[in-house]
Amino acid sequence: KSFKFEIRKGDCGWSEGWSDCDKHRGRHELSAGGKDDIIINGEYWFAWSIYLPEGHENLNSMNTNYGQFHQKAGSPVFLFMEKENGYCLVKTIEDDDYQEVLLVSNKDFVGKWNDILVNVNWSKKYDGFFQVWVNNKLKYRGPTKTMEKVYFKFGIYRSYMNRYIGSDIPTTVAYFYEIRKGKSKETVIKGLMK
Repeated sequence: KSFKFEIRKGDCGWSEGWSDCDKHRGRHELSAGGKDDIIINGEYWFAWSIYLPEGHENLNSMNTNYGQFHQKAGSPVFLFMEKENGYCLVKTIEDDDYQEVLLVSNKDFVGKWNDILVNVNWSKKYDGFFQVWVNNKLKYRGPTKTMEKVYFKFGIYRSYMNRYIGSDIPTTVAYFYEIRKGKSKETVIKGLMK
């Protein structure tokens, strides 16, 4: 069994003082942002499998995220975003520290399950790191540079929807399987597809 996320035009998140619809955004996400789920520092492992069904349309004129590590008191630091060429890791820790890394090309992102494994040590010191494997291949390794309280969100989050050219923005569907967080690799990889 897996989680199915589906977002259509007009699916907007809101909270007191904030409306996605007013800011050209839409989302269906689950968040590990509760008191016991906030990651302050230290080493953690995360794993999930993601699947986009055949017929999926890449809406690269807007931003479509399928997961993010978000600061409790600030902006996201690492986004898993669909770009023109496929599924990418987007590092946005600081204004002068932006980076995009292709994780899965378009041809391998749609119609196939892809396993994502993340190992992170949240630290501003030299021992801080963020590593990402896709289908058992290391795709990224870099520093974290943050010790703000960070938590993980997954699902579908679209922003800059006003950039879309056309009358109706297509529906986006994504499936997630075996989403896990743990203190060791062994505790998170047992359910992955590959």
